[in-house]
Amino acid sequence: PAEARQGKRIRREAQPAHWFATVSCVYMLLRALALVVGASASAEINCTFAPNECPGVSWDLTPLQQLTHSADLEVAAAAGEVPDEHFWLGVCRSPIEAGQCETLSNISDPAGLQVWRSEAGGEECAPLGSLSTAAWSMASPGNEAEGVLLSFSGGAAGRSMVVRFVCDKSIPKAVLTEATGGSLKYNLTVRAAAACPVGRCTAPQRDGGSGAATFFGVLLGGAALYLVGGMAYNVRSGVEGIDRIPHWHFWQRVPQLAADGASDAYRGALQLARFGRNYARAWSGGGSSRHEPLRAAEATE
Repeated sequence: PAEARQGKRIRREAQPAHWFATVSCVYMLLRALALVVGASASAEINCTFAPNECPGVSWDLTPLQQLTHSADLEVAAAAGEVPDEHFWLGVCRSPIEAGQCETLSNISDPAGLQVWRSEAGGEECAPLGSLSTAAWSMASPGNEAEGVLLSFSGGAAGRSMVVRFVCDKSIPKAVLTEATGGSLKYNLTVRAAAACPVGRCTAPQRDGGSGAATFFGVLLGGAALYLVGGMAYNVRSGVEGIDRIPHWHFWQRVPQLAADGASDAYRGALQLARFGRNYARAWSGGGSSRHEPLRAAEATE
């Protein structure tokens, strides 16, 4: 009987340890299940971008999104005022670890997380924007080599985030290399081979077009000012009829002057082609009139 009582006492003492181990295993299983479910149910956005201002180039980060579908990108912030600060990021989706922050804020589709250690020693987090506010842009307009930006706003307490994706063919998997910022505005950089652009920017050069438009605009504006101002002056001076047009008699002669100039240029071109070097040499030798080089060239023939 004494041995039986002792065995029961040992079994009763072993029960708490047994229950603790069981609860711990169940907790770990539930957490793993939650992560799996979170990975499959996390909010996502379209992960492609083709800038209108730079046709010929585009980004398709869908492979990068798939590479990080089951694991968030993480990077520790530089040492600063916030203790143990680090960031979690899902490419074009909410981080898997966002469950706690979703319950602490009204943001159901966080684009990224800022996590730090509170004064009490616990872990706190805040969403860095909402996926619904996603906005694409080129890091440097017209230069695809500088990468692409994905911006988010509407985070906890007004937080916002800009993620820069940089092409790095030496990194087969995505790496969150740095996180900087302050005043609730944060900049994160992701480097990966899957972040390389497709094609090259073929944006037309607009400088020449805008310069030509400016030139013709100034030319037409000057002509209108000349015409209106000249007519106003002639009317005030008492000029009547068609003569109110400024320099009317000169403009009447312009067509004939242009025709004479074109005719002279044409004849000169024919003569130069006919007499060639002799004509050119005779002309360069000088003369009392413009006809003497022609006669000298003909003499050499």
